[in-house]
Amino acid sequence: MQILELSALFRPKTSHVYPPFKKGRYMEEFMYDYLISKQNEIQTKYIYIPIFWTNMQNHPAFIDKRKSYQILFDEAIKDRDASYFTIVQHDDGCQLLLPRNTIVFGACKGNVPLPLIYEDITNRLVQHPRVVKDLLASFVGTYTTHPIRGKMYNTLFGKTGIECRVKSKWEKNVPEEDANAFLDLTSRSKFCLAPRGYGRSSFRFFEAMLLGAVPVYLWDDQEWLPYKDKIDYSAFAVSIHEKELPELYTILSSISKEDYERMVQEGKKISNWFTMEGMAEYIVSYLLSFC
Repeated sequence: MQILELSALFRPKTSHVYPPFKKGRYMEEFMYDYLISKQNEIQTKYIYIPIFWTNMQNHPAFIDKRKSYQILFDEAIKDRDASYFTIVQHDDGCQLLLPRNTIVFGACKGNVPLPLIYEDITNRLVQHPRVVKDLLASFVGTYTTHPIRGKMYNTLFGKTGIECRVKSKWEKNVPEEDANAFLDLTSRSKFCLAPRGYGRSSFRFFEAMLLGAVPVYLWDDQEWLPYKDKIDYSAFAVSIHEKELPELYTILSSISKEDYERMVQEGKKISNWFTMEGMAEYIVSYLLSFC
């Protein structure tokens, strides 16, 4: 596999820690290390564009330096008709113009959906104590990052077995109190509400699975779920379009105990897809399918 030669400026480090349970690398960083280690084993015509999109685009200076980045990037592209690929976790996708024959594996935008995940070397969520599930569903987070969140809150407010702890202002540095509230409520809930936010996906989807809850994904313009050709989401999760919000409580309440337990077990069976390693294997197999 060929790797595009790019300045280290495109792979900056970051002190950004979001979500609060991230203790390790973002997706782009993990995949860079993985692909470097597997470079000689992967036989593909696609050239890897090694950019840490999340780190680069989250930097306060990116907006002002975007044109400079584009110039440097264009200079590095020797063959604009070649085939390329890149991995992006950032909500906005790739904010540089790419060659037309580029596959973008993206957690929120791109050609090929990926799960919105991160690395946690402490395994905090996996090791969180399991407790009796006395709640039907819960949500902890900001309700203003997308209209569907406010609609969800208004739809479920006051319903039996529902608990939501919401804020009106998003913070990149989540207080430990809020992080603990998420752990507590999600572990007590049968279902974890995972509405899309600013981006199409939600970290809560895979966090719910780590905490033993069934994820409930709420979406509007596009159902950004990865691996649809590999796994059946209805077997282990609930996906709700914005138009179905009025029926959300009824849908969750009507799932029997037996069906719920079956969903939890199915979630465990496919959990590897929502790990960095599982994602990496999928990306490589996808690229090799064109050989």
